Order: sequence, then structure tokens, then C-alpha cells
Amino acid sequence: MANRYIPFGYEIQNAEIVIVNQEALLVKSAFELYIAGKSYKMIADRFEMSGIYYNKDSAKWNKNMVKRMIENEKYTGTDEYPPIIDEKQYHKANRIRLSKNIKTDSDKMEYDKFIRTHAECPECGFPIKRQRQGHDKGAYIAYKCSNPICPAKSIHEETLYEYINGIVNRLIDNIELADAEVKNQSRSGENIDELTNEIYIKTINDNTEKDEILKDIYRLAKLKFKSYTKTDMSKVTEKIKQELCRYGISEKAPLPLMEKIVSKFYVGGEKGLQIKLINEKILEREG
Repeated sequence: MANRYIPFGYEIQNAEIVIVNQEALLVKSAFELYIAGKSYKMIADRFEMSGIYYNKDSAKWNKNMVKRMIENEKYTGTDEYPPIIDEKQYHKANRIRLSKNIKTDSDKMEYDKFIRTHAECPECGFPIKRQRQGHDKGAYIAYKCSNPICPAKSIHEETLYEYINGIVNRLIDNIELADAEVKNQSRSGENIDELTNEIYIKTINDNTEKDEILKDIYRLAKLKFKSYTKTDMSKVTEKIKQELCRYGISEKAPLPLMEKIVSKFYVGGEKGLQIKLINEKILEREG
């Protein structure tokens, strides 16, 4: 991808820096949307649909392109650049940016800690560890199974965030996905419904011994006791849905929400990521 030698929104004509009107509209829009609370990524996604290229060889936009716009004071008319926005708007946007940066490090530490302490390898069940991989400029943070002989591949931190955000946003958009699957089966594998039918058939069969029926009834009672947890999962599911209704689609899955509804992250393996909710429902990423 070619680099821009002057900021987006400008070009050089006859040795002078001039405004590109079509691009300037996006610059103004970027500041307005950011001040309104939109994230860099949300703005980038919107701009990608505009058909206006940031670089001549690609229609792709990303959050770093938008971030550079918001940080660039040249748009106010400094360094011989004609102004596209006023100083008041620039300073307002950057006060918001700086206030977010103050919280970023501590927030990220809490976010990473929650994922790490709730993450498990789907291949071997070992805990997942967060570690640095690669060298120098190519170094990055990855999540990897702590079992040294486990074949599960590591996953890039940014990719994991993307997967988590995709699943959580899909859940926020459609809370019915939180519905737990109802399985009337004991943990030992015996089907409670089948055993109930067997007992009924025996009770109407005159040839069945009473002791045999009582033994089956006792076995059924034990299965039910082992099968059903003390917590009513329908109530847990309702609690999950109530929490989901408090949130909208966002660039990053809200930590307060995940703390209330997520019990486990299965990180790595063929599926990349699965999220287990507190009602035992497991959600997979799409694609």
C-alpha cells in the first residue's frame, strides 16, 4: 500500500497545498463522529463504504487512518495548510482522545486478566497463558496453551479480541442466542425419558415384579437428582438476557458484561474461540 506524503484531505497543485473537497468531507465527518462517541473502527468501517480511497491503490480503511486524522493539528490550518476544521473542534476531539488514553492501560490490564483467568485450552484442558512471541519489530502478544506438549496453536491477541467481540456483539444483537439447550439426560448418559417410559410399561404389565419396579423408580430418582442442578437454568438465562439488553454493539466487548455472563473462554483449537456462558450455553465464532 502506498504511503501518503501529505495528510488525507489535501493535495499539491502548482506547488501549493490545496483542499480536496471530497476528502475534506470525510475529515469533517471523522471529527464529528468521534466527538459523538463513535470509535476509530466504526468510523473506518463507515468510510470504507463511501468509495473514497485513503490511498490510491486501496479502498481499505482502518482505525489507524482515522486516528491519524484526529491527532493531526494541520487540519486547523497550521504549517501553511488551509483549514478544514476549526481549532475548537480539534481540541474537543483530542480532549476526548486523551481522556480515553488515561484509562487504556489499567482497563486493558483488567480485560486481559479476565480473559487469562477464564481461558482454557479446548484440546487438553490446560490453562491458557499470555506471552510475547517473535523478535524486535515483529514481536507480538499471543495466547497459548500452557501445556508444553499440547499441539494447539497460539492465537494473536488482536485476533482473539476480534473473535471475542464478534461473538459478544452477535449475542447483544440477538439475545435469543443465549437460550440454553435443554437436555433431559443424566450426566452418566442414561436418558431419563426412556427410563420413565420403561417404568410405566412395567407398571401396567402384570408379570413385572414389584421389587423390580421399585428398584427402577429408585434409580430414576437418583438420575434426576444427579442430572438437575440446584440452579434453575431458565432463571440464569433470563439474567443473561437482562444484562445483554443494557448494552449496544461496540468496538470492544464490554468487560462488565462479560464478568456477569461468561464462565469460560475455550481459546485455540480448530474453532479458534468458543465462549461458555454461565448457563452452560457454548457460542462459537462465525466463519
